[in-house]
Parts: sequence; structure tokens; C-alpha cells
Amino acid sequence: GPRAMAMMAVLATATRCAALHFLLSWGTAVAQIYPFEATQVPKNRTLHTLYAFYVFSEQEAPDKSLGKPFVEFNGLACHSTSASRPDATLGSYQSVQLSILRYRDFWNVINPKQICTTWGDVVQNKATAKDMLRVQRQINQQDIYMHTVRFPNASHPKHYEKRTVEKTGVYILIFSNCGDFDDATVSGNVVVKNAYGFLPGNEYYKMPFYGWLLLVYAGLALVWLGLSFRWWKELFHMQNCIAAVILFGLLEAFMWYIFYSDWNAQGVRGKAVFIFATLLTVVKSTFSYMLVLVASLGWGVTRPFLDRPVMLKIQLLCFFYIVLDFIRETVLSYRHSHTLSLAFVLLCLLPVSLLNGGIFYWIFTALSNLMETLKERGQTEKLTLFERLWKFLIWTLTAATFTLLFQILNLTKSVTERWKYQWVLSDGISHTLYLLVLAAMMYLWKPHENSQRYAYSTQVDDCENSGAQLGIVGGRTVWAQHGQLADDDEGEQDDADSFWATTGGRTGGTPADVIGVSGPDQEGRRFDGERLTPDSAAVAAAASA
Repeated sequence: GPRAMAMMAVLATATRCAALHFLLSWGTAVAQIYPFEATQVPKNRTLHTLYAFYVFSEQEAPDKSLGKPFVEFNGLACHSTSASRPDATLGSYQSVQLSILRYRDFWNVINPKQICTTWGDVVQNKATAKDMLRVQRQINQQDIYMHTVRFPNASHPKHYEKRTVEKTGVYILIFSNCGDFDDATVSGNVVVKNAYGFLPGNEYYKMPFYGWLLLVYAGLALVWLGLSFRWWKELFHMQNCIAAVILFGLLEAFMWYIFYSDWNAQGVRGKAVFIFATLLTVVKSTFSYMLVLVASLGWGVTRPFLDRPVMLKIQLLCFFYIVLDFIRETVLSYRHSHTLSLAFVLLCLLPVSLLNGGIFYWIFTALSNLMETLKERGQTEKLTLFERLWKFLIWTLTAATFTLLFQILNLTKSVTERWKYQWVLSDGISHTLYLLVLAAMMYLWKPHENSQRYAYSTQVDDCENSGAQLGIVGGRTVWAQHGQLADDDEGEQDDADSFWATTGGRTGGTPADVIGVSGPDQEGRRFDGERLTPDSAAVAAAASA
């Protein structure tokens, strides 16, 4: 049916994105050092665009500590794979070339109808030799970096060439073969280094950003740790989960900072560090979403546990979210350097966007029902807390929606216009919003002397007549927590024992205050959905020792 077809479409999309993720993570293209490891040369009279380098000129670089940026063709050589034409017979072949030019100039430099030079171009002084990449002479040759890859022999050993980059921009690496021989491979490296290191220009600002983010998470961790030690007897599961979220955020920021620092120093992406950092990002997001979801469903607030069917749905949701979000993070990380098409990027983002929409819908529906339940039970303090959470989530969702729309509109712009600030939309705003939500959660559930009021328990209704209140022991409100009130069918003695434990009672003959209504002619009130009988209303609570 339609539902099955939709599921198959989602799975097919995920499979294609997963295949791309594998190729990107374990392929040969890495960072600002592009290695050729026995790479097959293009077919006769064709060219390939391989990679995009993001370079700042020395004047515009955010850090000039390493001098002028440069392009280096390092140890490049062709090797024949044909038994009939070994390397020694191809010393004069010079049609395999690697070129680097600015993205904005590509179609002005390259004519797609004639990409290779001819004898006519040589005669008209438009080229120095035939069967080489043809470039338009009206373009400033200083912005084009071309290197002929030769077959090594006694007269043509492996060649090294280094040139400085004078202009800021996005540069495209082109691999061309304008000759009649393609049974060959290329080995060596193409190196592009900025004035501050190997990090691409569009990734540079992420390194200091994650450094500052690491310090912020460390500060939040110290604050939460101090409050937890101060009120450790009052802690409950929600506060422990918030501590876990802070830890995930701290580890995530640390791993991304290490990843970008190592990339900047070494020139290659650390595959293991990248996978681990991406996995931390995904797990942190998934854990945070599920924490808000289960809290909105009433877990630990109005019910001690969730039903098994609900838990199965949440576990299934977690599995799909982790897989699809991991693919999404990988595609977003590689889409600029590998110039992935907009349609393909959106195709990989769609499943996660649909999941996000479904999760938010579930959260707000459950949160609305939870607040209605708390209102009916008269649990005003919990109600106030979740009303504040509702307002903050609405504000955050609105901000995230506008950010997403701006990102989609921004994708329609040329990469040459948006690469310098793209990191703000991809990393900066999302992490800032997440940090604000986490800070709000920390504020709402911060440990204090009355933290247990927000755990699974029933707050006694507020009454207009202060002399006719339930649950007052020595002027304090009584809170009946989970495990301390027995079910109706367990007997009056079990009820009494459970309630006695709740109020801190002992078996000794200590004088007791009476819990119940102050007037003799008033009926017992409901307590967590149970009618207080005259016997249960007379249960005693132990006085303070």
C-alpha cells in the first residue's frame, strides 16, 4: 500500500546516503592534502572535477602565523598499466594534467565544447602544445595553477612544484587527459595550505568555536556538579539525566576541537576522531530529544514508568534517528569539499527532518496532556515548571524553524558567496540554541532543598482555607512518592505502612499529628486518585525527633 511504498522510499534514500557516507569516510579525498594512490587517469579527452579547496589570501586570513598560502604538486607521477606501452616509452606524453583554478572563473576558463588544445590553437598562439587542457587566455594566468603529470624516466623524474596563492576564493581541482592513452594511474599529492594551516577556509572558524564551546560546557559541568554535591540527598533521575547531557556536550565539543586542531596541523581528516565526534553529536541529540519526550509523557512526574508499547516505539525511534542523523552529519560535513548537488543533500536531510517533525509533534502533544493532568490533580508547582518549559520550547522551535528556512534559502546562493559564514548556520546557531535549551532545563530542574517535589509524587491540592488543608505535618506539605503508596487491593495495613514510611514514621510510641480535614463534618479528599476513608485520614505521621 501507500504506507509500504513510502517506507521503501525512505529506506532507499537512507541506503543511497549510507553508501555515500562510506565513500566519503573511507575514500581517498581528505582535507587540504589530496592524495593520489594509483588513481586511474580520466578517459581520452575528458576531465574530472575532484575537490574544492577554500583558501584565504594572506591579507584576509584570520591567522597569518605560517606565512603565505600556497599550492604544491608533490611527487606526482604517471605509471602505465599497459604491457605494450611501459613507462619508458611514454616519456614525451604530457596530456595528463592537474589544474587548480577559482570556482567563479571555471566556465570562463574552460570551454565545455572544446576542452583540449589543437594544432590550430598552437598556430594561433593560443596554446604551447596540442593535446593539453585548453584555457582562455583572457583570464589572469596567475589565478590558474596547472601541472603536467609525466611518466617517470631518466629525463623526467618525479616532479615537485610550489606556487603561492594570492587571492581568496574557492578553488577547484581538475584532473584532465587530452591525449589518446588512458591505461595509466597517478600517484602523489596535491597540497593546499592556508596562512594558518591546512584547515579549509570554510572550516577554520569551527576550531575556535568548539574551543569556546568546550569552556562553556566545562563551566556548566562545574556548576551542576557543585549543586549536585550540595543537594545530593535531593537528587532524582531527571537531574541525573541532565548531568549526562552536559557530559555528552562536553565530550562532543572536546572531540570536535581535537578533530579540527589535528586537521589543521596534519592536513588530513582523522577518520576515527571524525566518526567518534559525529557519533557523540548524534547520541547527544538523540538522548536530549528522548529525555524531553519521556518527561513530557509523564515519566517520573505523574507515572513511575512508561508502558511497554510506548517504550518500544521510543527505542525504534532512537535507532532510526541515530542511523539517519549520523548519515546527515557526514553528508553535511563533506558537501562543500566534494561539491555535492543540492538535490542529493536535501534528499539525505529529508528523513531526519521528518523524524524531527514527528518527535516535536509527539513532545508537544504529550506535554499538553501532562499539563492538563497536573492541573486536574492540583499539582501547581509541577504545572508551573512545565508551563515554563512549554513556552521555552515554543520559542526555541520558532527560532530553529526560521534558521532552517534561512539555510534552505542560503543554499540557493553560489558557494563563492556563502562559504565564509556557512559555519554559523551549520554549527553556530544550532549549538547555541541547544545550549540555551540546556541552560533552561538546568534552571528549571536545578538541585535545591525541595527538588523531590518534582519527582514522581502527588502534591496535595491547595485550599483557600489554610485551616482545611490536606497533608500538613508541622506546617509542611506532605509528598507521597512512588513506591510509598500502595494500590487499593493491597489492604489497609499495607496502605498504612506505606504512608507511614512516606511521612518518616517510626514504630515507636511517638506522639503523632493527625493528617486529614480540620472539620469533623468534612469528607475526606482524594489523594492521588484515591479516596481517603475516615480510617486512612486518621493515619499518624511521626513527629520530628
